[in-house]
Amino acid sequence: MLGLAAIAVPIVLHFLSRREPKKVLFPSLRFLTQRYETNRSRLQIRRWWLLALRIAALAAVAFAFARPIIHQSLSLTWITIGLLAAAGVGLLILAGLAVSRGHSAPLRYALASIAILALLTALLWGGLTYAMGPRPATDSATPIALAIVIDNSATANWKTNDDDRIGRIKSLADWIVARVPRTSRIAVVDRSPSPASFALDSSSAISQIEQTDPLAVAQPITGRIEAAIRLVQSSDLSSRAVIVISDLSESSWQDAIDSDATRQLTATDPAVNLTLFDLGDFAGTNRFLSSLQVSDLTPPASTAVSISARVGLSGNLADQTQSLTAELQMYDSDPGLPLLRDGQIQRPTLRSVDRTNVRLSGTGTSEILLTAPPMETGTHHGQIRLVGTDPLEIDDVRYFSIEVLPASPILIVSESDEEAQVLGQSITAPLLIDDPNAEYHVETIRYRDFAVVRLADFAAVMLLDPPNHALHDPQLKQYLTQGGGVFVALGPAAEATSTVSPTWPKLVRRWRIPSPGTFFQPLNQSHPLLSPLSEISGGVPWNQFRIAQYWQLETDPKKPAATRTLATFAGTEHALLMEIINSDTPSQGRVVMMTTPIPALANTTRPWNDLFSGNDAWPAFLLVRQLADYLTQRTAAIRSPLVGQPHTIPIDTSVARSATTRASATAEDSSPEPQLAPQASERLTQRFQLFPPGDTGVVPIDVDIDVNQFTVTNLNVPGTYWVRGKGLNSGFSANLADTATRLTRVDPDALLAAFANEEVRLITAREEIDLSGDQDNQRVSLHSPAMLLALIVFLLEQILGNRFYRNRDSSRSPSGVSSATQGATT
Repeated sequence: MLGLAAIAVPIVLHFLSRREPKKVLFPSLRFLTQRYETNRSRLQIRRWWLLALRIAALAAVAFAFARPIIHQSLSLTWITIGLLAAAGVGLLILAGLAVSRGHSAPLRYALASIAILALLTALLWGGLTYAMGPRPATDSATPIALAIVIDNSATANWKTNDDDRIGRIKSLADWIVARVPRTSRIAVVDRSPSPASFALDSSSAISQIEQTDPLAVAQPITGRIEAAIRLVQSSDLSSRAVIVISDLSESSWQDAIDSDATRQLTATDPAVNLTLFDLGDFAGTNRFLSSLQVSDLTPPASTAVSISARVGLSGNLADQTQSLTAELQMYDSDPGLPLLRDGQIQRPTLRSVDRTNVRLSGTGTSEILLTAPPMETGTHHGQIRLVGTDPLEIDDVRYFSIEVLPASPILIVSESDEEAQVLGQSITAPLLIDDPNAEYHVETIRYRDFAVVRLADFAAVMLLDPPNHALHDPQLKQYLTQGGGVFVALGPAAEATSTVSPTWPKLVRRWRIPSPGTFFQPLNQSHPLLSPLSEISGGVPWNQFRIAQYWQLETDPKKPAATRTLATFAGTEHALLMEIINSDTPSQGRVVMMTTPIPALANTTRPWNDLFSGNDAWPAFLLVRQLADYLTQRTAAIRSPLVGQPHTIPIDTSVARSATTRASATAEDSSPEPQLAPQASERLTQRFQLFPPGDTGVVPIDVDIDVNQFTVTNLNVPGTYWVRGKGLNSGFSANLADTATRLTRVDPDALLAAFANEEVRLITAREEIDLSGDQDNQRVSLHSPAMLLALIVFLLEQILGNRFYRNRDSSRSPSGVSSATQGATT
C-alpha cells in the first residue's frame, strides 16, 4: 500500500502548471476578459477532475497490486459499500457539471452535499466492517487444523527396490507436517481402532507417523475419514483440512464406492478441505496363496490329512512362465512348549514335511495339494509357505490347526436296523461303521433299551422316528442339562400332543403334500450346521429330493427365543429343521429337530420323503455328517478364524473343579492354623495363557471356574495361537482374508464420483498438496476487480486529458488579437 504515496505526483504537477491570469486594461476589450474568466472556471473544474482521475488511477493500481481479500461472509456488505461509494462519486460528477454549466446554487449545493454524505457513509461503514468483521487468512503462516489419514492396510506391506509403500507413506506424512505452521493442530489417523485425537505438537505427530506399521486388521477407511473430519471440525481454527494417503486398493475402497454414506462425509458444516493422495500402481509381480482347505480338521489318530490351496500371480505380470514352490511345515508336538523363558517365547521346532512345485503364467491360478503325516492325539499346528520372496510376503503363508481327537461316541436309537446302519455309515464314511480308526464310534439300540442305556457315555444321541414317551424320558432331559447333543427326526411313530412341554414344541398334525411334494429350503445359512453346505459351489440341489409328509409344530408364543428355525419347506413357513434352545436351564446342550424322518428307508417312513432314496443323495449324506459334527462339537474349537474375528475355546470344567478342590484340600491339610476364607476371585477363577504370534508376550486370561468356554478377541496378527492352562493344551490359527491383499485398484473417477463433491481433490504429487484448509472457501480475492477498476479509471483519465488539452489548444486567441492585445499592454 506504499504505492498510494504516488498520488502526490499529480497534485504537485497540478499546482506547478497553474497559469497566471493577464490583466486587460482597455474597456474595449472587456468582452475578452469575460470570455477568459468563463473559460478559466471551466478549465479549473476540468483540471480538478483530471487531478482526481490521476489520483484514483494511481490509487487503484496500488490497491490492485496489494491483492486485497475479503471474507466470504462479508461479500454482500462490501458490494453494498462499493455501490454507495459509486453513487457518491456519480453525484459528485453531477455537482461538477452543474457548476461548470452555471446551474443554480441550490442544485449545486444539494448534489455536492448528498455526494459527500454518501462518500463519508461508505468510508465509515467500510472502516467499521474492516475493523470489526472476520478477517480471512492472508498468508501461508496461518495455523490449520490438519488430519493425516494413513491407509496402512495389508497392502501397505508392498516393498520393492523402488517402492517401499510404508516408507513412502511415512516420508510424505513427515513432509506435510514440516510444511504446516508450528501453531497448527495436527492429527495422525491410521486404520487402527484407536480414537482420533490431535498430537501435542509437530514432534509428537512425527513420532506417531514413525510408529505406524501395516495392519492385518484394518478399520473401514470411510470410518477413519469420518473420524478425522469430525476431529478437525471440533477445532477453533478456521482453516481445516484432511489428507488421505492411500494406494486406492479395492479391498479398502470398494465398499466406500458402493455405499451411499460416502457422499455424506463432505456434506458437513463447517466445510473441510478433503484431499486424496494416490500412491500409484503396484509395480511388480506378487505371488499369493489362497485360504487352505483341510480335508479333516479333526481326523482320527494315525491318519494322514490332505491340505489344498490355490496359488496365483498378481500385479504387473510378465509373459514368461514362473515356477512356484510351496512347502508344508508343522510344529513338533511338545507338551512343555510354548513357554516364556528369559522374556522370550520358546515355541516348538518348525519342520518341513511336504513340498510341491507348480508352474504359472499370467493371471491364472493353480491348485496345490500337500499331505500332513499321521499324527497322535492332540492339537497340531502348521503352515504352508511359498518358498522365496516377493514384494508382498504377508500373503505367501497360510496357517492351519488340526486336532486329532479320540473317536466321538454317538448313540443311534431306531426301530429300523437298516435306517440305523445307513445313518451310522454316513457318519463314519469313508471308513466302516465298526472301524476303530473312524472319527465316530457309533452304537445302535432300539427304543425298548433306551431307558436303561447310560446316555452320559455318548457325545450325541440321535432319535429316529421316536415315540412320544422317548422324548419325555427323564434321563434324556438330564442328558440335555449336562450339555449333550440330541437329534430328533419325527416320523409316523409320533403322536399329536395337546400342550407345549418345557422341552419340546407341540406336535399339531401330520401334513401331507400333493404330488410332486415340497423340498428342503435352508433359511439360516450362517448357522454352523448349514454354513458348510452354503459354501458348496453351484449350491445344493434340494429340489431334486421331494418331501411328501411332515409334522406341523407349534411353539410357545411366550418364549419366541426358545426355538430357531434353520430350514423350512419350500413355499411354506413350516419348520423342517429347528434348533431348540432350553433357556430355562444353564445347559449348553444342543437339540436339533427334523419334522420329517431321515433316512426314511423303512416301510413305514419311506412314503414321507426321498432324501436318501433318491438318485445320488449326497445332500442328505452331507447334512447327516454336519449334524454329527455339530451335535458333538467335534470341530467347534478347531475352526480357523480370520484375523479380527473372535474365537471361542471350550474348557473341560470337571478338570478345573477337581484341580481347585485338590488345591484347597492340600492347603487345609498343610496349615496347622485356621486360614482365612479365600477371596472370591481365588475360588472362582482360573488362569490360562495365550501365546500369540510374534514377540508381543504372553497374554493372561482369567475365566470363571464354572464356565465351559471362553472367547479370545483381538486377533490382530495372522499366525498360530497357543492356549495353555490346567487341563488345556490347545490352540488355533488365524489367517488373512483372501481379498485383503489383492492388488486391484479402484477407478479414481469412480471414487471421486462416490464423494459427489467437486471440492474433493485426488492428487499424485506432493507439490499438488494445498494446506490452505478451507481458506479458499472463506476468502474472496479483489485483485481482479481492482485491476479492472484501475483500467477503467486510467481510460477515463486518458479520455478527459485528451479532450482537455485539445480544447485548450483550440481555445487560444488568433494571432491578430494576440498582437493587438500585446500592443495595448506594452
